[in-house]
Amino acid sequence: MGFWHLLFTSGGQPFDEGYDAWHSDGTETLNDNAPPTSPNGGGNFCMGVYEKTGVGAYKLKHPFWLTDACGEYYAQGVVLEQVILDNGGNSYSNTFSKVWYDLNGNGIFQANGTLAAQRVTAD
Repeated sequence: MGFWHLLFTSGGQPFDEGYDAWHSDGTETLNDNAPPTSPNGGGNFCMGVYEKTGVGAYKLKHPFWLTDACGEYYAQGVVLEQVILDNGGNSYSNTFSKVWYDLNGNGIFQANGTLAAQRVTAD
């Protein structure tokens, strides 16, 4: 599906930003700039899966782990995206949720917001 520059916004503020590759086999790879100690991430590389839900519409599930400064796992999380591709295929936008769970499965953090992406080309 392409290579994208992606911006997440929550509460009217930038929340996360990165480069996202959507592959034709239904997988996705995100390299973002969230520092490990930020409330929006934990590292900068993760993978997900997506599927088509309608004309130009997709849903994406992007699980991840969180570690503390010593490298110990303390939580897992998931980013859930609803994406609508523009008619020209050069941008997409819509909504996201990012949820963290402690290692017992209890929710400990949630952020919701909007996302917007622009296609990155070789030109």
